[in-house]
Amino acid sequence: MKQGIILLIILMVPALSYAQPGSESQLPEIKFDAESYDLGIVTQEMAMHSFEFRNTGTSELIIEKLVPS
Repeated sequence: MKQGIILLIILMVPALSYAQPGSESQLPEIKFDAESYDLGIVTQEMAMHSFEFRNTGTSELIIEKLVPS
């Protein structure tokens, strides 16, 4: 009996891990006007560029952390 329960649990774990998330119609979606920008050859002066983006989803887009590269 104990082995049957353990076997059932082992078989259920993969099935549950493939569960699909809820409705995706209520998710935020970010769209960039341009995803990259070539700064050319940068010498010692500061190089800057601003990327413009829009939330095209139906819920609020919250940006919690930005990491420059």
